Formats: sequence, C-alpha cells, structure tokens
Amino acid sequence: MSNRMSQRALWLQQAASSPELQQLLLAQCRRDIRFWFNHFCWTFDPRLPQPHQPFTLYPFQEEALLEVFAALEQGQDLLIEKSRDMGISWLVLLAFQYYWLFREGANFHLGSRKQEAVDRKGDISTLMEKLRYNLSWLPAWMKPAGFQNSQHDNLLRLLNPANGNIITGESSNENFGRGGRYKAALFDEFPFWPAQDAAYASAGQSTPCRVVVGTPYGKNNRFAELRFSGQVKTLSIHWSQHPHKDTNWYDAQKSRMSEDELARELDINYHLSVKDRVFRNFSEANKGELSYNKAYRVIRSWDFGYHCPACLFIQIDSDDRVLVLGEVVGKEDLLCDFAERVKAWGREHFPEAVFEDVCDPAGAQRSDKSIQTSIEILNSKGIYPNFDRSQIKDGLELIRMKLSARIDNMPGLVVDRSCTMLIEAFEGGYRYVTSGAGIPLQEHPYEDVMDCLRYAVIYKCGILYKNLKKPRAYRPQNRYTGY
Repeated sequence: MSNRMSQRALWLQQAASSPELQQLLLAQCRRDIRFWFNHFCWTFDPRLPQPHQPFTLYPFQEEALLEVFAALEQGQDLLIEKSRDMGISWLVLLAFQYYWLFREGANFHLGSRKQEAVDRKGDISTLMEKLRYNLSWLPAWMKPAGFQNSQHDNLLRLLNPANGNIITGESSNENFGRGGRYKAALFDEFPFWPAQDAAYASAGQSTPCRVVVGTPYGKNNRFAELRFSGQVKTLSIHWSQHPHKDTNWYDAQKSRMSEDELARELDINYHLSVKDRVFRNFSEANKGELSYNKAYRVIRSWDFGYHCPACLFIQIDSDDRVLVLGEVVGKEDLLCDFAERVKAWGREHFPEAVFEDVCDPAGAQRSDKSIQTSIEILNSKGIYPNFDRSQIKDGLELIRMKLSARIDNMPGLVVDRSCTMLIEAFEGGYRYVTSGAGIPLQEHPYEDVMDCLRYAVIYKCGILYKNLKKPRAYRPQNRYTGY
C-alpha cells in the first residue's frame, strides 16, 4: 500500500505539468476502475488524526468493487449486506461517480431513508456530499470540462456538463425513481426505509440495476426478503474481512453494544438485530424436529382476521411441555375457506388425532363484516373452540416462563422448525412498539401466530400461572372434535 501511495503522489506531481501523462492516466482510468480508485479517490474519516485519506482498496473492497462494476455493466440488481464501517457506501458512490466521469449515458439515482441522509451541503455523512468531497480532490485535468459549482452542483443534483450525465438524489417514498431513466439506483440503509416494497418496485421500471445496501434489521422487511429470496445477487461484507479488525477489536466493540446493536452493526445477524424483541430468551434450544404423539390430543389454536387468520397445532405432554407441531397462516382467506384448509392440513399430518380447539375470545363478538361471528362460522364447520379472556401481558409472561423452563434438559416450549412464521415472530418479527412500552407491535402475520400460541398456553397452562382464572368454555362445554 505504501508503494501505491508513493506512486500516486509521483504521478500527480508529474501530470500537473504534462498533458501527455494526463491523457495516459485518463486512458488507464477508463480501462480499469480499480486504477482510478487506488490512484485518485479519497475518503474522509474524522476519527483519524489525518481525516483526509486516499481510498486505497483493501482486497475485500476490490472484490466488492468488481461485483458492483459487473452489476452495472450487466444491468443486474445487487444486494450488499454488510457490517458497519466497511467503506461500502463510499465504494458504491464512487463507482457511480466513475461512470459519471468516464462513460456517456450514465445517469444515477441515490436514495436513503430521509432527505437529510441523501444531501445536505457541508455534511459529509450524506450521499451527495461524499461525491462532492471526492470530486473536490480530483486534479483539475480530471474534472469535467466546463464544470462550475454554481451551475452544475445543486441540492440533490450533480451534472457533468461535458457528457450530460446526472446524479440525482431522493428520499424514500412510494414513487422513488419513478419517471427517470438511470444506469443504476442506490438504496442506502434500505432496511430502515419506509415504503420499502413500493419504492423498490417503482425504481424497477426506471433502472435495470438496483443496488441495495444495508445492515440487517430483522427478517420482516423487503431487504431481508430480497436477501433470502435467491432471486437477487447477494454480496456479504463481514467485519472479519477487514485487515485492521480482529477478535480483540471485536471484543472491544462488543463491550460497548447491546445484543441487537451487535447483531445489526457487526454480526450480520437477521434474527437478533431487531430492537425491542419481546422474547429475548428464545434460542436455538427452543427449536427442534418434533413428532406427533398419539397419546395426546392436538390443540388447534385459532386467531381470526378478515383476510389473515392463523392456526397453530400444539400438543401439551405429560410434563406440561408445550410442543408446537405446525402452523397454517392465511393469505387473503375468508374464515370459512381457511377453516377447510386447516381441517385438510390436520387430516394430512395428524390422521388419527383427536382435536381440541381454542380461539381468540373476540371471535364471539359480532361485526359489520359478517352476519355470523367467527366462532359461529367455525361451528358451521364442525369446530367448537373454547376461549379464555385474559390480559396480553399474562400470556406473554407465561410464554417466557415456558421458554426458560427446563424439564430433563429440554425446554418447556419447543417449536418445530417447519413453523417458520412463529420462529420469525420469536426472533424479532413480534416486538414492542417502543422500548419499555410493554405493548407489542400489531404486525401481521407475526401477531396472529403469536396470539394463537398465547391463547393455547393460557387455556392449557394458565391455571398454573398466578391470578389467572380457569378457562371458560364456549358452547358446547368441553366438546372435542375429530373428523
């Protein structure tokens, strides 16, 4: 790296008075984006004694740059999941600036969660200001001919007057990038965008290359969906790839961070990265490969919704252990159709089972959506659920107790690995609105499956929990139904 620095300084000095060398260097830059980065790009880090730093690529950054370059050349979407402070936002931005300088017909669009993160002059933390910063450090003979700050550098807009290329910026919104035509669009800090789905879809008609960058924030967002869809090229940049970061550095950072901050900022851990998770005591030990035991009834626990009902299949064994065997989650289902789907699923997986049903007590109430209550609809399908009216916090506390309990070294609550929605709810999909508020975020379908579990544990185990009343049975009393 020191040789590169020396070469950089020498060429800049010699080129200042040599038009021939200037043309040679420009030609080499056009041939190799890595050459331009290593010899002409700069970055800024106020934590260092000398904050102005030449951007000399580390090996992991060079590999990442080539991936970004390939996505731009081929017109393909690219997702980059990363630890913080790896230089990736700078790298993507300067890759865009490279095209803006050296390739005709290369317009770009930049986005972040709010406009103050996209552009605010003088604020180096913003996307556009990083481009201005690097542009200011380029030698005059490399800057666009005729470029004048007053005319070509405006808020949310950089124009190259020599070739007509424009880099624009915009905050997150449902119509992000709509109406423009771009070589690529950057979605920076995408897990924290509002209107993620609409913004991503909107830009899809404006550019063939959406570069999505972020640190994980749970699995219930568009960023995580894209990451695990298998449909988007994904690049993972972990802190351990950085030559100046080792286990001692990590331990020092760990001592300064909460669990969710560490998971989000450094570990690229989707499960633990969400702030204010309700069930922090849920762990790998609470997941398993479960088998149906014919000796016990199967509880079907129902949560109602106009188009998003849910049902869990649960057994309680002789040790009062809660075993969640399966889940069925509605998608635009009316309850009458959903009930038939649940019955069919149960017949397929538990053909000899005797079923006991429990449900949301709100199902006994009438609404303007149907002349029948939800429980009456289930009754018409031969399903007669019981219910208990209890406080949400009581059910959540009982679930926590079950998660932490150990019976013969096995947790008191185990979820089969096939129950992906419930597991995601435990791992952060089901969370508090704000820290310490005590009120879970009402977010489908995680709320639905967790409510199913809550009804079941209150109904079957609540009598063991302090101050909980014995469950009330709905008509007919204690009726169990099979098929």
